[in-house]
Amino acid sequence: MLDALRHYAVGYQDSAHRLARWMDLPIVDGTALGEIIWAEYEGSPLTPSRLSARVGLTSGATNALVNRLEDRGLVARSRENQDRRIVTLRATDLARERASAFLDPSATALEAALGDYDDETLEAVGSILRRFAAILPGADGRDAPTV
Repeated sequence: MLDALRHYAVGYQDSAHRLARWMDLPIVDGTALGEIIWAEYEGSPLTPSRLSARVGLTSGATNALVNRLEDRGLVARSRENQDRRIVTLRATDLARERASAFLDPSATALEAALGDYDDETLEAVGSILRRFAAILPGADGRDAPTV
């Protein structure tokens, strides 16, 4: 099971790198754009600080990254929260259009693969994966132990 999870994680990371190349972006910029798009898809758009945590950059480096994505017309900052100090990152139509050309074939294949399993099996696998993710170092919000 752990070998299969590792294989999936490596494949997912490789896919993020391929998306970056597809978008003609440095790896970290493409990974960040993927995180922004995914967070929007989940209905929970990222703030710069949450993006910083997801991609492992300092706030200053994340600001520079977001500036690069904005300059390329791929990301827009907005203040849509009642607290106007909170900035939300949103992918632009251009970013979604270009990324979907890369992602849609895999999404179609993934939906077909998931359709091969009943709801009970999918729920059991989802439960296992959520439990495993909660055990990973740093999953509880604290930093992993230092050596």
